[in-house]
Amino acid sequence: MAAALLLLLALFAHHPGRSHAFNLMNYVCNNRTSYGINSTYQSNVVSLLGSLATNASSSTVGFATETLGAAPDQVWGLALCRGDVNATSCASCLSLAPNITFGFCRGVRDASIYYDRCLLRYSDTDFLADPDAAAAAAAPVPFGVNKDINITSNPGQYVGLAADLIGALAGWAAHNSTRRYAAGVITSGEGFATTNRDLVYSIYGLVQCTPDLAPGTCQGCLGRLRDSMPRLFNGTSGAQFTAVWCNLRYEVYPFYDGSPVVNLVAPPPPAPASQNTNRTKGSGNAGTVMAIVLGVLVVVLASAFIIYIWRKGQAKQYPKEDEDAGSLLFDLTTLRRATANFAEENKLGHGGFGAVYKGFLPDGREIAVKRLDKASAQGLKELRNELLLVAKLRHNNLAKLLGVCLKGQEKLLVYEYLPNRSLDTFLFAPAAESNPLLDWETRYRIIYGVARGLLYLHEDSQIKIIHRDLKASNVLLDADMNPKISDFGLARLFNGDKTTTVTSQVVGTLGYMAPEYAVLGHLSVKLDVYSFGVLVLEVVTGRRNTDTCFESELEEPGNLLSYVWDHWLKRTPLETMDPSLDCQAPESEVLKCIHIGLLCVQENPADRPTMLDILMMLHGQEASFAAPSKPAFTFAYSEMMNSEERDNVSGGSGNQRAAAAAAVFSVNGMSVSEFQPR
Repeated sequence: MAAALLLLLALFAHHPGRSHAFNLMNYVCNNRTSYGINSTYQSNVVSLLGSLATNASSSTVGFATETLGAAPDQVWGLALCRGDVNATSCASCLSLAPNITFGFCRGVRDASIYYDRCLLRYSDTDFLADPDAAAAAAAPVPFGVNKDINITSNPGQYVGLAADLIGALAGWAAHNSTRRYAAGVITSGEGFATTNRDLVYSIYGLVQCTPDLAPGTCQGCLGRLRDSMPRLFNGTSGAQFTAVWCNLRYEVYPFYDGSPVVNLVAPPPPAPASQNTNRTKGSGNAGTVMAIVLGVLVVVLASAFIIYIWRKGQAKQYPKEDEDAGSLLFDLTTLRRATANFAEENKLGHGGFGAVYKGFLPDGREIAVKRLDKASAQGLKELRNELLLVAKLRHNNLAKLLGVCLKGQEKLLVYEYLPNRSLDTFLFAPAAESNPLLDWETRYRIIYGVARGLLYLHEDSQIKIIHRDLKASNVLLDADMNPKISDFGLARLFNGDKTTTVTSQVVGTLGYMAPEYAVLGHLSVKLDVYSFGVLVLEVVTGRRNTDTCFESELEEPGNLLSYVWDHWLKRTPLETMDPSLDCQAPESEVLKCIHIGLLCVQENPADRPTMLDILMMLHGQEASFAAPSKPAFTFAYSEMMNSEERDNVSGGSGNQRAAAAAAVFSVNGMSVSEFQPR
């Protein structure tokens, strides 16, 4: 028995990283009876906890009940995971229950444990016999609250709006969800002041019942918790009311995953009643005084506005770079709190710059924090470059930079959070993991959106920019799978109309770099066009440009470009289309994108279209396009780098680029180049 308990605790041991992902909100140890250590009842509890975690996480509704043993050591149990939690997180959350069971509630025969993303109860009495009756008698246990932020203005109105949201969610969860779960938001036009001096306009909430409750019982259970909200409200901005059969929570930030199913807009507060509804003889005098005051105020404001416009005309057209950077500075403490001190479970991925973490700002905004690796070759120059460039850019197809933090060895960039991460995670997923979100309509929209973003950078923004590192991993996707170009650390700014130069510092990603740039350092907007062409062909085929499997499909070693070109010459370009698209993709659009991709990767930069030409072609007919010439085959790239060096390269002296030239245009791919990953 002792061995079984030790094994369970070892398997369910509390890991430091998990504490940030699954917060313990409350627990109740019912001390009316107890059990002995190494007893049969304890053995049954050990088995029950493991069974509940397994069964709930494998259930489609994240819910399980279980009964083990025989009287007098029989034990009943229930486990429920929050409706937005996946199977892995469900199991991880429930695996924390033994910490309370054999810790704070050691020896107790009846305990309820509430985390923010799951709950569990076990008892020596059959509380499962009549869930509807138990839910009808449900009362909230002491609730967890957000003690960091208090509401300091109109607290009664605040909790009233929260209760309105919970009421709407309760109806939706009870009658429209098999999980008996709903999340939503209510927005007020009148902000609520808080202790951190921020104004709160939105309240986020969720409700959930156990899926075995009847709709009316679920709504009634949540209604009783909702009725307790005003009575137990103590000024805190967030709270969780927990009962075994139903629970609710509200906060000033979106603490749940997924889109809200309920969006409410609070009505404006009623106008204050008049102190005296009877007009008096003095009301006319008051109106006269008010008219005079308003007249003077208008004159003062008009004068101030004229002075402001005059001074603005004397100022420079653009602010200084340091002023731009200073207005976007974030405090390190804020970002540590937002990401739970860069907890592993908040890690979204890792790129050439460093790791990226998801976080929440105090005002509820979701953010993605890019943290520079201390050992990274990319440093302050690239980070400053990205900050100063992106701060000036505003376009729907560019990732929005919110700010930067430079503190000691910490170098951080803060972006808007895009829930679907980067295009490569969908595009190059194994066949068994193909995502239905990436259908042809979505792929075509991504191609079009990236083209719009590049056109803005090249021609429409107030500063002309060449991205220099466009690739699938630098195209982020929002909740609706709309593309946003990111990572401007290697971007190059041009003044005036000049957008060409020769550089001695070749940086970018092998396979996406145009040959004239990789070999000779010739930098122009046609570099981005080339990268865009490679990206388009990847989107159509679902294959990386550096895949080595092309060697078995071609008569000689090659890459994606040679593979598509070979089929183009054979008049079989549709055979290169991603097989997961089946017959859903219109052939005319697929052919159009393949044609555009081949035009973009032509060896002569002058033959490549501009981004404006490309957008016009996306609106036009493929039959009117010029015939593409043979692409600039750079199949030796994949042979020049090992698996860890295949991503980003920087530097490159004249001798190195000469060596690279020999590799790029040689058949056997021999090279002595020394490209270094960033």
